[in-house]
Amino acid sequence: MVLTLLACRSDKPEDQVRKAFGACVAAVEAGDAAAAAEPLDAGFRGPEGMDKPAARLFLMGIFRQEKVGLTVVRNEVTVTGNEAFQEVDLLITGRSGGLLPQDASRRSFGLRWRKAGGDWRLLELQER
Repeated sequence: MVLTLLACRSDKPEDQVRKAFGACVAAVEAGDAAAAAEPLDAGFRGPEGMDKPAARLFLMGIFRQEKVGLTVVRNEVTVTGNEAFQEVDLLITGRSGGLLPQDASRRSFGLRWRKAGGDWRLLELQER
């Protein structure tokens, strides 16, 4: 049984990037700004020049106002050496109190990752 589990485990770089991204998605849905910002590289750049501290503050502000839900519609990863480029389409929902989402939008993002040590760090996020 142990051998079967080891055979199913994937160490492919594409899967490692998807796993890091999945952890970010889970942190956003849990409302945990620190965990969502954890994989951001120190040199991270987001929309409008947002850096890592600003991204964390932005998430904290959003999470105080509403619960965010993310559904990954598309998740394509291309790896070249220690760099990876990821294209994602997300359905983003938000609600501030009730059970049903109050708004939803579909957004596309391009993410650039770099492997640092054994971890993939997010260098750049741009909305498409």
